[in-house]
Amino acid sequence: MDKWLRSPWFVRVISLMIAVLLWMSANLDSDTTSDALLLNDGNNDLEVLSNIPLDLRYDDEQFTITGVPQYVNVTLEGPTSAMTPHVRQKNFEVFIDLEDIDEPGTYQVNVQHSGISNRLNVTLDPATLEVTVTERTSADFDVSVDFINDQNLIENYTVGEPTVEPGQVTITGSQDLVNRVALVKAMVDVTNVTESIDQIEAPVKVYDSQGNELNVLVDPNRVDVSVPIDLPTATVPIEVQTTGELPDGYALGSVTPNTQEVTITGPQTVLDEIESISDLEVDISELTETTTVDVDIPLPDGVQSVEPETVQVEVVVTEAEQAEETIDNIEVGVDNLQDGQTIDFLNPEDQLIEVVLKGDPEALEQVTAEDLQAFIDVDGLESGEHEVPIQLETPENVEAQVSTENATVRIG
Repeated sequence: MDKWLRSPWFVRVISLMIAVLLWMSANLDSDTTSDALLLNDGNNDLEVLSNIPLDLRYDDEQFTITGVPQYVNVTLEGPTSAMTPHVRQKNFEVFIDLEDIDEPGTYQVNVQHSGISNRLNVTLDPATLEVTVTERTSADFDVSVDFINDQNLIENYTVGEPTVEPGQVTITGSQDLVNRVALVKAMVDVTNVTESIDQIEAPVKVYDSQGNELNVLVDPNRVDVSVPIDLPTATVPIEVQTTGELPDGYALGSVTPNTQEVTITGPQTVLDEIESISDLEVDISELTETTTVDVDIPLPDGVQSVEPETVQVEVVVTEAEQAEETIDNIEVGVDNLQDGQTIDFLNPEDQLIEVVLKGDPEALEQVTAEDLQAFIDVDGLESGEHEVPIQLETPENVEAQVSTENATVRIG
C-alpha cells in the first residue's frame, strides 16, 4: 500500500477521480437551482389592461377609415416576471394593418399586437373589426366664432364683431362626412372679460346640421381670434360757449364746431342721464380775425371715453360796424381850483364844447349828454393865462373826440 501511495500515477488517478466527483456535485446543484427557477416561473398571473390605444396602419393620404374604436382591451396571462414590464410600461403596440388595401370597401380585419413577450398568452377585445375604407376628400370652409359663457359677460359690456385669422380651414375626411359639414366654429370663452381680446388661439370644432360634432381632420385646428369687447355707446350733441370779450372794434359773428355730435362710452345707466355736453369753452378775448381753434371735449362723470376727443371750432370775427354821433353844448368843468381864485374861459368862450362819438350803433343810441363828463384840472396853476387839456369821460365801448382839445383860461 505504501508503494502505491508513493507512486505518482496512483496520485494522479486519485486526483482525477476527486475532480470528477466535484464536477458532478456542482452540476447537480445547478440543475436543482434551475428546476427551482422553472418551478417558480410557472406561477402564472393574469392582467386585463383597459384603454390601450389602437393604431391604424393605412394610406392616410388616399383613404379614411371608419368603424375603428379608439381603444381596445388587452388581457395578458403568464409568468409574473414576463408580464410586469408590460403592465407597468405598456411597451407594446396594438394595431390593425390596412396597408395592403388599395380600394374602398368594407373589410373584416384582425386586431394585431407587437412587442409582447412570447411567454405570455394575449387576448384582444375586440379581436376582429369590420372597418369601412373610403376615399379621402378635402374642402375649404369659412370659420365663424361661437362665444362660450357669454351670459357671464360683465354687466354693461358688449361683444363686437370678431375677426378670424385664417378665415378658412381645410376639412378632410370621407366624402359623406365632408358633405355633412354645416358649421365650422372657433370657440372663445368670454367669461368676466372686460377688455378686447387680441389674437387669442381658439380651437376649431366642426358640426353637422343637427349640432353633432364630426370626426374630421381640420387644418389648421386652431385659429387666431380677435374680439372687441366694448361698453355701450351713445351719440349726444355738443354746445360751445365763449368766454371773455372781443377787443374794441370787433364783433362776434358765429361759433361753429366741425361736428355737432360726439359718441360717448360708459355704463348704460350713466349714458341714459346725459342729454348733451355743453361745457365746451372758447376764449375770444384776444381774437381780432376769424380763427379755428381746437377744443377738448370734457369727459362727463362716469363716462369712460368720448370720440372724437377734440373738435375744431371756427370763430368768425368781423370789424364792428361804426356809427357816429355829435353831442353839442357839453360844459367843461373845472377841478382843483384853489380857494380865492377865479377862472375865466377865453377859449371856448362859453365854456361849452362839441363831442363826436363813434362806436356800435346800438351802444351809441344809449348815450346821452349826461353820460359825458368834460373837465380841466387846474391844480397848482397860479394867476395868469394857461392852456389846459380838456379831459373827457365816456361810457365803455364808445370812442369820443372833442371839438377843442385844449381850453385857454385866465386865473385871477
